[in-house]
Amino acid sequence: MGLRTDTRQRMVASAALLLREHGIAGTSVAKVLAHSNGPRGSVGFHFPGGRRELITDALIWAGENVTGSLREAADAGVDPSVVFVAICQHYRAQLVDTDFAAGCPIGAAMQEAHHDADLGPVVNGIVSDWQTALADLLVGSGRAQPEADDLAVLAISSLEGAIMVARVTRSTAPIDVVVDRVAPLLTERG
Repeated sequence: MGLRTDTRQRMVASAALLLREHGIAGTSVAKVLAHSNGPRGSVGFHFPGGRRELITDALIWAGENVTGSLREAADAGVDPSVVFVAICQHYRAQLVDTDFAAGCPIGAAMQEAHHDADLGPVVNGIVSDWQTALADLLVGSGRAQPEADDLAVLAISSLEGAIMVARVTRSTAPIDVVVDRVAPLLTERG
């Protein structure tokens, strides 16, 4: 059972890593198998719904990593701007480490899944979870709900856009601008 879970989890993580570089269209089962060192028969065993199920699970896993970080920060009473800057710095480092090949798997999927009847709602749900978790963090730091909701949309949209621009310009400047201009708007109110 442990080996089965490990193989499945490796495939999900590999798919998420490939999504951040190649998007949905460029993330094939063959690439996931090669990246995860998974046996060919494992796809049907672990993902009876095939590639679509694998991609869906990878998106959900990647999305839950961010949502979980936001919820943990809220529980710990961390200043929202500190959390947001840490997320920005994570993506900044990821871009530099991969020579601007790797963005955000959810951001990459947003560009392709908006018209997909199956994946569109999955990606929408992830972004909604992020917005809710960040808004909750902002409310916990003294913001009114409507302001927190707006700031969450602004922060997430700014970062996702900055990641895309950073990849195409091969510069971290867009993320640095988001850190400099958006993060101060999220600072805890006393």
